[in-house]
Amino acid sequence: MPSEIEMWDLYWSAGTAVGIYFAALAFLVWVSFRAANMVGDTDNTIGKVAVTIFCLTIDWNMLVNNAFFQWIQNSTGGVFVAMQEQGATLSPGAQTIIANSTPGLEFNLIPDLVGGLFLAAIVVMQMSSIWMKK
Repeated sequence: MPSEIEMWDLYWSAGTAVGIYFAALAFLVWVSFRAANMVGDTDNTIGKVAVTIFCLTIDWNMLVNNAFFQWIQNSTGGVFVAMQEQGATLSPGAQTIIANSTPGLEFNLIPDLVGGLFLAAIVVMQMSSIWMKK
């Protein structure tokens, strides 16, 4: 069983990777809004379909990135629970991770309410820019 400090190191390393991925995706969301605005002003159906596919793949990756972070937090909480069950004394921070996650929950793509609303808003803004008359 790893020590608590090793778990924190793994948690923050994984969180950093997810954060970098999110930063890249945030840039791509900005690019997708630019593309949606440009193609939305035209009658180019092929361009609209291509930009729609581009936007949806970025949105999918945002969903996956969110799921990975939730999985990392839940897995870390699960290890902290296992450590506690073996008699380890955990820090208040580790107790907070346990209290604010679902320890041991498997990877899933269903976002929490706020994350889901955020992604839904992005999709609606992109698609309305592409397909609705201005």
